[in-house]
Amino acid sequence: MFRFLLALCLLFPTLALAQFGDADKKFVLNGYLVNMQSVSISELPFDVPDSLSYLTKDDNNLYSTNIYFQNRLNLFWYANDKLTISAQMRNRLAIGDQIRMDFNGQVEDSYKNSGNYFNPSWNVAVGNSYIFNMAFDRLYAEYSSGNWDITLGKQRINWGKTFAFNPNDMFNTYSYFDFDYEEKPGTDALRAMYYTGATTSLELAANIDSAAHVSAALKWNANLWNYDFQFIGGTLKEEDVALGFGWSGYVKNSSWRGEFAWYQPLENFADTSGVMMLSTGMDFTLNSKWTLQGEVMLAKLPEGKKVAFFDAYAPPQSVKDLATSPFQLLGSVMYQASPLSTLSLASIWYPHPDIKGIFIGPSWQYSVADNFSASLYWQFFHGNFPDAITNETSMQSINSGFMRLKYSF
Repeated sequence: MFRFLLALCLLFPTLALAQFGDADKKFVLNGYLVNMQSVSISELPFDVPDSLSYLTKDDNNLYSTNIYFQNRLNLFWYANDKLTISAQMRNRLAIGDQIRMDFNGQVEDSYKNSGNYFNPSWNVAVGNSYIFNMAFDRLYAEYSSGNWDITLGKQRINWGKTFAFNPNDMFNTYSYFDFDYEEKPGTDALRAMYYTGATTSLELAANIDSAAHVSAALKWNANLWNYDFQFIGGTLKEEDVALGFGWSGYVKNSSWRGEFAWYQPLENFADTSGVMMLSTGMDFTLNSKWTLQGEVMLAKLPEGKKVAFFDAYAPPQSVKDLATSPFQLLGSVMYQASPLSTLSLASIWYPHPDIKGIFIGPSWQYSVADNFSASLYWQFFHGNFPDAITNETSMQSINSGFMRLKYSF
């Protein structure tokens, strides 16, 4: 009964409390409610045994339908003009075939475990075809005074410069395809920034993961020749030397961004077991209606590293796993059909012979009201995917459609 009442309070906060916080400026509560429905059709690389024939429609395709409810609560306490404390929750209810066919418990575990050392996440209710999870993905205190800005706790540390492929984002990687997680994952970390000048600063960050491995790095930010630059040096999970470099600026009317990273094992510093990644991209807005974007990532992978598609929605276990193949190319176009309606199309090409893959993702977003929006997404994957049981790869196609409604308060 207690869990039910607690869930009810979290999922349906009163607007009066949010308005009180906004007016008082001492406490602020905001967030949103999301309802998303999905359907997925995927080719199976094997013949379905008779015992599982109910999963298919006699055509060797797997059909999956799901309903998701998501609530986010962001609470900020402005203790004084220097100290801010925030607690942010992500509460999710998933119902459907994704849970029903979770035979090895991977989905259930992914809801509960975030990969962080401190893991305030609970699968409050789990059934044959549903999971209700409550989790804090932000819990931090931020102190700002003079040239110092210090944040301690579960937070987002975003060191990426490019849009989709971020080899500099060493503290909390994410999946480009998971559009339903707008805030992106957080990490248990200490972050301290000191502003050395009007356009320069030093930033120190360190985090700890679920295996008690510590990553730490120092970043120098500077503005030179009207470009923002960053230089990174540190260690990744106590195992690799991490060196990075990034930039952002303009070439005439086009925005140009890029980042380079090298992760080399400390124990084998002189060999070729390290990972090098370079991503760069440009975007251009035409007539305030069209936005064109292109991005490429080149990677030098360790010898013998398996190249293959994996779970598109699961975040990479490490920033070193960002490169699915030695070459991947993204192109996207967005059209502002009206002040309330936006159409977009994105595609990623993976030409490596072990993958021969492509992703195509059209979407449409419509603003129904100031605090209410509707979206449609379609995601198509085609390429060599590894089988979860045999690990053998085969050519497969996966189609997924999503309808998403979002109410913000």
